[in-house]
Amino acid sequence: MLNKKITFIGGGNMAEGIIRGIISNKIFSRENVTVFDILSERRKYLNNTYGIVASEDASAAVEGADIILIAVLPQNIIKVAQNIRNNLSESTILISICAGIKMEKLENIFGNHHKFVRIMPNTMIDVQHGYSAANINGQVQPADKEIIETLLSALGQTMFIDENLFNAFTAYGCAGPAYIMYFLAALIDSGVESGFSRKDAVSIALENLIASALTIQKTGKHPYQITDTMTSPAGIGIAGLHVLSESSFHGTIMSSVKSALDRTNELE
Repeated sequence: MLNKKITFIGGGNMAEGIIRGIISNKIFSRENVTVFDILSERRKYLNNTYGIVASEDASAAVEGADIILIAVLPQNIIKVAQNIRNNLSESTILISICAGIKMEKLENIFGNHHKFVRIMPNTMIDVQHGYSAANINGQVQPADKEIIETLLSALGQTMFIDENLFNAFTAYGCAGPAYIMYFLAALIDSGVESGFSRKDAVSIALENLIASALTIQKTGKHPYQITDTMTSPAGIGIAGLHVLSESSFHGTIMSSVKSALDRTNELE
């Protein structure tokens, strides 16, 4: 457990997911977690649900905080900076999960002498699998980086990346589960069509998905190296893969991610 104090500015769904993760995994003690939200009912809910401290004033909420996590709408970040920057210590780690707010803007509105971390959180927080992306500025020290990794371990894995890859991470990493869910839904339907109950079709598909992922992780092999061992001459597997190849399945997946990336770039 980190013997640190963390304050959340903004208590929306993503902030709540992080709060739930750090409390349930005992990364922070409840009394060391403070949240400020402009909605009093939201503050009350978070206080009652997680036993954390709720503050009615953003400026007071950040006093003495070792870490401040900013989780507000992008258009509100300048107002947040105006409210809290006079109460910030240079030793405080400032974490932003505000979509589209680049490191340069954070440094401009708060001051470039602060320690900044830009985070794109893992979307599969509740199961603690999947990556959060993190980018740090030059003020963040190795000890600070360890604190960040410990905090984010409550959400899954952490990957430190260059900021110019954030849009790509959004389209590929954050949206990634959606592509897999879509494929999985189709696979389950095919199981039902083949005669299995939906319950059994789900069970088979999930075990195959988990086994495939673990096999790649364990062996380090390219997926095609594994499918090569599963296709016998004139066999069942190669017949099924033939249809996927003919339907441009591989290219369609790549085009889906590219389309998501194009849209992410448009919204920046």
